Amino acid sequence: MGQTIIEKILSKNLGRAVRAGDEALFEPDLTVAYDYPGYIDSYEKQMDELGVTSVAHPDKFLFFIDHFNPAGDSKSREVHVKTRSFAKRMGIQLWEDVGIGHQVIMEKGYVVPGTMLIHFDGHVSTLGSVGAGAISVRNAVIEALATGKVSIVVPGTLRVNFIGKLEKGVTARDVFHTLVQRLGPSGACSLCLEFGGEGLKNLTMDDRITLCNQAMFLSAVTAVCEQDDVTDAFLSGTGCKEYTHVTPDSDAHYAKEYTLDLATVAPVLVAPPSSANTVSISDFEGMKIDAGYVGSCASGRISDFRQVLEVLEGKHIANGTRLYAVPASVKLQKEIAGNGMMGKLIDAGACVYYPSCDFCYGKLGTLTPGEVALSTGTLNIPGRMGCTKADIYTASPYTIAASLLNGKITDPRKVL
Repeated sequence: MGQTIIEKILSKNLGRAVRAGDEALFEPDLTVAYDYPGYIDSYEKQMDELGVTSVAHPDKFLFFIDHFNPAGDSKSREVHVKTRSFAKRMGIQLWEDVGIGHQVIMEKGYVVPGTMLIHFDGHVSTLGSVGAGAISVRNAVIEALATGKVSIVVPGTLRVNFIGKLEKGVTARDVFHTLVQRLGPSGACSLCLEFGGEGLKNLTMDDRITLCNQAMFLSAVTAVCEQDDVTDAFLSGTGCKEYTHVTPDSDAHYAKEYTLDLATVAPVLVAPPSSANTVSISDFEGMKIDAGYVGSCASGRISDFRQVLEVLEGKHIANGTRLYAVPASVKLQKEIAGNGMMGKLIDAGACVYYPSCDFCYGKLGTLTPGEVALSTGTLNIPGRMGCTKADIYTASPYTIAASLLNGKITDPRKVL
């Protein structure tokens, strides 16, 4: 019997064949973490308690400062200080002031097809867009720091075959949440999502990044895409040359399979209070909105801002509304500044901000009670954007721009 992509990646890492359900101690090619209270800032104390004074292979670890950035108070700054101190003591590479880690790690060429890595953050699944096996292990990062290894159960796989092509105004975010609607929020429970099929070639790398980023909302362990010319073009831009595509065997065993015709996907919203609540735009069309946010590790890329400008260029968001545009990395920020997109966004009424996770989880751009926001952030749960009494609707950049133009929820196809 053949293997799925994730089975091949984990087999390569272990040095022997494994299949879904097998449990083993893996030595990740890369262990990643970022500066959030209770994680990196606590690892040093935990290591001292364990009597571990160093990591065996510091080149296999990578830290990021991408929250509380820039720090707005001394408590936040203290998290950064502890992060820097621990990274320096252990000889671990630390990146800061470059953007959101899940984006930057790809830009810097750390991952290629077949790379196996772990993180405590579930959105590390983003890296499956380039064919990496990126698994969230929550609190087990300290296990990797102390021993160099981590225990993982090889997940089964839900194969998603794409056919067809998206119509204008429909995006990868609509695709993913249509899958949630059709398969259910537990549709890929404890499985790896494997995206492929003829329709995948019609999805850009930015599309694939968004799809893989959202894996947890189908209760998946992670996600991974088949690799093709789109993958190669992206990796060429990061300087990566030495790698081999990881492809599923024709007789691979899948726990589930599903085929989605991209032409049948329409713009959707994810309504509060749950990321499982996919609804039609028509259910809320005409509802007054106050704010829009385009950014996060799920978005904030060139195509996202291009979609916003397809709607808003030469126009202005409605009076009384606000738009936060936050590139996912400094590299992308420089690109939109250099190609004129930043100026056009500002002319349309957007507040273009420094790359950071802070708008996504509510440190900046907070809402107030009774406000309604449309967001490309990762979550729409109460309090996610700083206020438990405000409502967050997850939407595509097209939908956000169209809605801000009119001051109310609008199907983007009506303005494109």
